[in-house]
Amino acid sequence: MKIDGWKYYNHAAIPAVAPHENVDTSPVKSGSIWSLDGEPIIARWTSDFDCGYETNWWYVIKDDPLDIAVLKAKRRYEINKGKKNFDFRKINPCDYAEEIYDVLVAAFSAYPEKSRRTFDRERFISGVRGWTVDVFGTFSRESGELAGYALLMSVSDGFIDFFEMKTKPEYEKYSVNAAMVAGILEYHEKELSEGAVISDGARSISHETAFQDYLEKYFGFRKAYCRLHLEYNPKYKPLIKILYPFRKLLSVLDFIDLFHKLNGVMKMEEIVRTDSK
Repeated sequence: MKIDGWKYYNHAAIPAVAPHENVDTSPVKSGSIWSLDGEPIIARWTSDFDCGYETNWWYVIKDDPLDIAVLKAKRRYEINKGKKNFDFRKINPCDYAEEIYDVLVAAFSAYPEKSRRTFDRERFISGVRGWTVDVFGTFSRESGELAGYALLMSVSDGFIDFFEMKTKPEYEKYSVNAAMVAGILEYHEKELSEGAVISDGARSISHETAFQDYLEKYFGFRKAYCRLHLEYNPKYKPLIKILYPFRKLLSVLDFIDLFHKLNGVMKMEEIVRTDSK
């Protein structure tokens, strides 16, 4: 069933509101959350967004306009190099569905093996044509080829979710990532100057990525610390309690998909327990 204020994502019930907004936890307290479409294993939410003190859970956000002039020379060089090599613009995904698929496949081919995914070409392309999010593309000035794309969505007034960016690995040496991020921030310059927030999401647990560090180092994104909360479906709660003391042993099996997902839950549980002390 559908539950106001909540949605199903990757075996979890998560709030359908921005992280700075209040979460209605009454479905968790009553247990009705476990009837959410998809039958979640856990419910996950946060509180005390951008609390001003360090915790072990955070969102990586940008809440002011990009000012290239204040960046170190090396970082200015990378951004200007990207702008020189790529053309950035907002695109209609219907016009570039096949090219977007090609970028996605190329991007995942460079991931560590345990993080790689495969996609059905026709199903993906059909899905792209139904996207309702903002889609941005970077195009090689030399070949005209789509070198990367990014997806952003307004979650609430003044809060923009930067939830996916993929680029072709062969273009990384030409600073395609810098061109993409700089283009996105410049496109949203007016909103950022008026108090809007662009969020790259919460702390990464399941995937090996340095992208959030890159955003902080090169573009002035920062950590907005908050508190993580978890509740488990009663069917699985005893199992989590039994397995938690063996989490270091489980990490040895992280190359197996099931254990990789379980280790993500163990890491979040450890964060909750640590921040509750």
